[in-house]
Amino acid sequence: MNIEYKIVLKKDLTDSHKNTFAQLLKEQGKVKYDLTLKADRCKIICLVSINSKVIAIGGIKNKTASAFSKEKANLPEVSKYFEWELGYLYTNPDFEGRGIASTIVKYLIVEYGNENLMASTEISANPGMVRILEKNGFRHYGTPWGSEIHSNYLGLFLKYK
Repeated sequence: MNIEYKIVLKKDLTDSHKNTFAQLLKEQGKVKYDLTLKADRCKIICLVSINSKVIAIGGIKNKTASAFSKEKANLPEVSKYFEWELGYLYTNPDFEGRGIASTIVKYLIVEYGNENLMASTEISANPGMVRILEKNGFRHYGTPWGSEIHSNYLGLFLKYK
């Protein structure tokens, strides 16, 4: 089994990349609005394939400013220090537990460089992602908040340069 990690910069995005990215976000079921536009929000995406079939994605996207709001993490004064967010991380369940998400995060951070970066994730429903973020220098800040899409609580994770 050959796992291939492909980093794609925004300027190099094709319709095929965008459609594949949207297809996996739809499979994940945790992102709303027009999924075909989500890759365009990204500075960098990562597509992971096994035998030419894309099975995992991730990206560095424009920050979700509302995550810092008083209604969510309650850190509005910190928002100005962050422009980009690590997000859209998803691995097809048939391929979980193989370190794929962890490798995506490492590749995206290396490509992004040593700048401030934020992420949000489900705290108790996704402890694996919490561990991945913490292993890569992120720390949980602020107050957890309930998701608008599902019933889990999210936390704001920040990585300072």
